Amino acid sequence: MKHRFTADAAEDLAYWVKHDGRKVERIKVLLDDIKINHPKGIGKPEPLRHQKSGLWSRRIDREHRLVYSVEEDTVTVYACRFHYGR
Repeated sequence: MKHRFTADAAEDLAYWVKHDGRKVERIKVLLDDIKINHPKGIGKPEPLRHQKSGLWSRRIDREHRLVYSVEEDTVTVYACRFHYGR
């Protein structure tokens, strides 16, 4: 399974690369787990509702979430900073 980042998520990831390498490592671990265990696994995965229906969330840490979708063989990351977007 491959992964792709939207422009917003790529910007979030670039922020973590510059400011906190531990978050980058956590994001990598979460992405690896999604490939193996979706929809279960680490980071308390939960489906989002309402306007974000079809997306999933996992905890990077107490404040930040990885927001993503899984379609066939691709994980699309929509955000990896803040709590469900800006």
